[in-house]
Amino acid sequence: MSPERARAETSASFDVTASIVPGCSVDGLGTSGHAGTIGTLDFGSDSSLSTASHSASTTANQAIRLRCTPGVSLQMSIDGGAHAASGTRHLQLGADSTARIAYRLCDDAPCTQQIAIGGSVSHTISAADANDVRLPIHAALDLPGGLPPGTYSDTLMVTLSW
Repeated sequence: MSPERARAETSASFDVTASIVPGCSVDGLGTSGHAGTIGTLDFGSDSSLSTASHSASTTANQAIRLRCTPGVSLQMSIDGGAHAASGTRHLQLGADSTARIAYRLCDDAPCTQQIAIGGSVSHTISAADANDVRLPIHAALDLPGGLPPGTYSDTLMVTLSW
């Protein structure tokens, strides 16, 4: 007689799952979390005596590439920049804090929907725009006249969430 061998179950099953959620991807995002430069708001050149109005937009020269799942609600907030004062963003001539030009950021080209400092705007991504999302950042300013000549600038930080 041969000894009987004990039989044991040698296989079992287990579940494997994955959840795919809607979201966005910023191409070229570094390990620091910074996406680089979005673009430039360039108001152009004018006379130091001018009182003209100017507008600018980043949508044409946006440098980052953003892709999102259609239907995602993309939240965008923008800080006050380096020269904000009394709830207003300013361009400044170098280190001269007395040489400033107030400007406003907007969510639309006619600049009727202003983006407040630290405020947030929401955009629902459509299927047509999903692979090349352009951040709608527009700006306007009215020159006060009598400004010292030179290049006035500011730097803003944009935060995106979805």
